[in-house]
Order: sequence, then structure tokens, then C-alpha cells
Amino acid sequence: SAGANASGAAGRAKYDEAMRLLAKAQYDEARSAFRAFADAYPTDELAPQAIYWLGDIAYVQKDYAAAARAFAEEIKRYPSSPRAPESMLKLGQSLIAMGQKQQGCTTLGALPSKYPNAPKTVAARAAQERKAASCRS
Repeated sequence: SAGANASGAAGRAKYDEAMRLLAKAQYDEARSAFRAFADAYPTDELAPQAIYWLGDIAYVQKDYAAAARAFAEEIKRYPSSPRAPESMLKLGQSLIAMGQKQQGCTTLGALPSKYPNAPKTVAARAAQERKAASCRS
């Protein structure tokens, strides 16, 4: 539909460029490119992906606060995106990495009820992370 891909070729080219930067491990440039894409094309079907990658890059760079912000943004703005369950998992991981264990445990624990159809691997990983962090049930 026209609305789902409002950006057309120009937006796709910007997203593809961000992915190329990511593939070359040019993380700072890729983060900027994904942020610019998500801001310029918020209704594009790739916008949730762009925000997910923002968080993922920040997480890899151990910038857990920025990672948590991006994953929370993706869940809030695009709750039904295919990446949302994975963003919730990574949000929990980011919070725990920042020393916010209680919030991280709560986030991981809420994943199965918020996303009952989450991929089995994501749900299993959330359970593993809860165990590793010694979360109370």
C-alpha cells in the first residue's frame, strides 16, 4: 500500500545505505543514517527496523542507555512490528547491563504476555536472561 511505503525509492536508498554502513562496521555513521531515516520516514515499513538497528548498534558499542532508549522507542511507536518482541528482549538486556536489574527483570518477564506469539527463540532467550540475572519470578 502507498501508506506503508510512503518513502519510495529515495527512502529505500537511504535505508540501504545505512545497512551498507552497518555491514562495514561503520557504527557511528550507520547510527546517524538509521536515525535520519526513521525521522524522515516514520510511516515507512522499514522505520521500526531502522530504530531496532539504532538500538542494536548502541548495544554492541556498550552504550546501553542509548540502546534502551531505541528499543523502548521501537516498542512504543511500533508495538506490532515483527521486531518488537526482540526489541523488548534487548531492552531488558540493556537495563540489566546498566545496573537496572529490577526494571530489566520486569521487562523480560512481561515479554511472554505482551508478545504471546513472539518467536520461540526470543521467548527462550528472555527466560535465559532472567535466570542469568537471578530475577525473582
